[in-house]
Amino acid sequence: MKIVFTSLPGYGHTYPMVPLALACADSGHEVTFATGDPFVGALPVPTVRSLPASVTLRDVEQETARNHPELTPSPEFAAYMFGETTARHVEPELRALFDRERPDVVVHEVTDIGAAVAAARTGIRAISFGLNLWSPFLARFYEIGGADPTLPGGYLDPIPPSLQNPVPLPPARRPIRPVAWAPPVPLPSWLPSSQRRCVYVTLGTVSYGAVDVLRRAVLAVATHDVEVLVAAGPVGDPALLGDLPANVHVEKFVPQAEVLRHVDLVVHHGGAGTMLSTLAEGLPQLILPQGADQPFNASAIARAGAGRALTNDEQSPEALETVVGDLLDDCPERLAAKRIAEEIAAMPAPTAETLR
Repeated sequence: MKIVFTSLPGYGHTYPMVPLALACADSGHEVTFATGDPFVGALPVPTVRSLPASVTLRDVEQETARNHPELTPSPEFAAYMFGETTARHVEPELRALFDRERPDVVVHEVTDIGAAVAAARTGIRAISFGLNLWSPFLARFYEIGGADPTLPGGYLDPIPPSLQNPVPLPPARRPIRPVAWAPPVPLPSWLPSSQRRCVYVTLGTVSYGAVDVLRRAVLAVATHDVEVLVAAGPVGDPALLGDLPANVHVEKFVPQAEVLRHVDLVVHHGGAGTMLSTLAEGLPQLILPQGADQPFNASAIARAGAGRALTNDEQSPEALETVVGDLLDDCPERLAAKRIAEEIAAMPAPTAETLR
């Protein structure tokens, strides 16, 4: 079977799909991954472009703001950014690819609306790969882009039962276990042998410029008797965090899935990938949401009792120190996280059979 995977060029859009792409390639299927920079040529399967080299997601954001100034800021802005602007750039590139290669199936991440439109126009089955909690708001992306919001070709859903929104899910939904992937990066050498508890702090690969939020969180965590591992992001500048206590260790990029096996608590932005990876390890989490779907994820974690959340207005040093101290103990959130880890482990692993 010939399979094309597609994603918008963001770490949180691309990396969650790689384990399924690898599983399909390992089963003997012909796999191609269509995306944009910096992932073209950097994934463990053959890659092609779905977004012109001259266009970045930042360009798309700015174009949407020019075309729809009345939507800035509002949740509807994201619906037009992904459903209209990005799709307009992606759809012709992918339609040409699909016409040329004639894949048997297309697997596109849920916000890559241009892929859904291109597949429909070329008569190819398209399976949507979920990245986050399904909601009517996501369906709005498809409506704006002219794609079918019921996802008739299938919907692979990595969200465990305890986190699901109380809304109808796409009829063709199938659960799939969230499995982390990242390029080979060394684990910090001190981490496996640390004699103290460790807290992992990150605002993900897109931190919305929230250096002050990250520094405030790091300083609050460092007041406890722990080692603090900070991931500043692949394009982040650790120097912007300034002078930090001796128990703080700053890296730009770490093998997150492996790191999570050595820590006791995760403090992060609320990105779906970090949220699900933390749950898969049965760890409690403190979410400091900054944008995108992060407030929704924070609400889901709090609703499930697997962690806590603090908005920027609530993040005083005292509040941060108190919540971190609570979550480092044998708290109810730790028990809830372990229960959800069992749910995730019971979900079907990514295999080629997932696409049947």
